[in-house]
Amino acid sequence: MGLVLGWCYVLLPLACWAALARTRATGLTVAAVLVALAVIPVGLEREWFHSRATAESQSGYPLAAGLVVLLGTLTERRRRGPRPARGSVQPAAGATIVIAAHSLVGLVIGLLYQLAVHEPFSPERHEVSLPRGLVVEHDSGPDHSCGLHACRRDLVIVSTEGLSGAEAARRLRARLAADGWTPGPGDTLVHRHGWLLDKRITQLSLAERPAAVAVRLTGPDRFP
Repeated sequence: MGLVLGWCYVLLPLACWAALARTRATGLTVAAVLVALAVIPVGLEREWFHSRATAESQSGYPLAAGLVVLLGTLTERRRRGPRPARGSVQPAAGATIVIAAHSLVGLVIGLLYQLAVHEPFSPERHEVSLPRGLVVEHDSGPDHSCGLHACRRDLVIVSTEGLSGAEAARRLRARLAADGWTPGPGDTLVHRHGWLLDKRITQLSLAERPAAVAVRLTGPDRFP
């Protein structure tokens, strides 16, 4: 059921535009833009690419798609004049209502991200950007059985240049500091998991090994 609703959320602007399009050139151009916009939430969901602005992309998608449909409709109106009446059927009015409802769903998604601040979450692998010469040897993957107050993800990072664990840890700490990680509680580093809407905080701890660095990412349900 969730999969069906997700595809409806993504494809609704295209369906509305299919009902509104009147010219071939504008119709295909607007449809191409809508497809490009739709790739963003789908790609983020399927992890084709990553972004800290996931929340903004998912909640802002209906607004952006609605504006594209509006511009396409106005362009066709300017080229061909007002839409001819079709009795009691008014595609433009129906599409306007659907697009407005679609945008409302986007606002609800943004609100849910605000509420999620107090829920544990599984950190993402791409939150740790590695410097040259370091690679992830082991990744525990997303935590699907979170503890009472946090989800965890464990990484083992090794050097491809023969660096010791201590040297690799120093290089990694320098990269994390450059990426905006700041000191947190205890001996941890912290940074914002998302961008504007997603205010959850990811914690990171490092442990040096003889030839590797053990990294633990934690997604707590709240942050002091």
